[in-house]
Amino acid sequence: MTTIDLNAPPLELIDVSGYRMAYRQWGKTDQDEATLLIHGITSSSLSWIRVAPRLAERTRVIAVDLKGHGDSARPSQGYRVRDQADEVMALIGRLRLREVRLMGHSWGGAVSALLAANDSLPISRVVLEDPAIQLGGGPPERRQQAMQNYTGSVDLPREETERRVRGTAAPGWTEEDIQGKIDAAVKTSRASVQAVFDENTGFDATDSLLQVRVPTLMVRAEVALGGIVGEPVLERLRENPRIQVVTIQRADHNIHRGEFDAFMAVVEPFLAGA
Repeated sequence: MTTIDLNAPPLELIDVSGYRMAYRQWGKTDQDEATLLIHGITSSSLSWIRVAPRLAERTRVIAVDLKGHGDSARPSQGYRVRDQADEVMALIGRLRLREVRLMGHSWGGAVSALLAANDSLPISRVVLEDPAIQLGGGPPERRQQAMQNYTGSVDLPREETERRVRGTAAPGWTEEDIQGKIDAAVKTSRASVQAVFDENTGFDATDSLLQVRVPTLMVRAEVALGGIVGEPVLERLRENPRIQVVTIQRADHNIHRGEFDAFMAVVEPFLAGA
């Protein structure tokens, strides 16, 4: 079994909405503006192990562990996307952030979509990486298969987890990416992943995204390679001129890991306001 030092900042813990949320910070942590990173299902704050230090060259960066993931608490309920959004909103308030640039991947993209539509939050820019805009839709057998794939990938012995992660990682993943994913998969609660599916049947963030008033960049993968944002959703989102869409060629769903350079090439200038 291979392990390396991820050189990640130490975990910090905070009580929000009655449960313990874990998060990590990079950069100048005394700044009252930050880039806030929200991972996808079965991942953790370590999903951003390459992205966060790069962004921290310019700004404070905060990456959360969502409920039931990483080192956050594992309550038995409260896994609606709205619940997660409320808890991240509470974190923003507790840390007294004056300005937030928000980035979310997959499930974290769904959470980010709801946050971005909330005009009371100090969000200035939003990046949605292949976001899960719609959850629980489609044929029941497809939903069941997706649920089984995700629940079956977590809470396993570390050796089995490492074998699976190494067997499915795209060529662009580094050893840091792999180790971060292994850590997340070992720690993520299977019951929590199940609850995400059970509590979000029929969820659709399209209407929320149509209400977003801040500059928003959607970075999507090719559907043929595993991307989850299809043309019907894009057609609706074209109604909001504040949403810019970029498709990364050759990228699967984990764009920031598999196509890191291409991802950062579009994300960094956008977050900087270029």
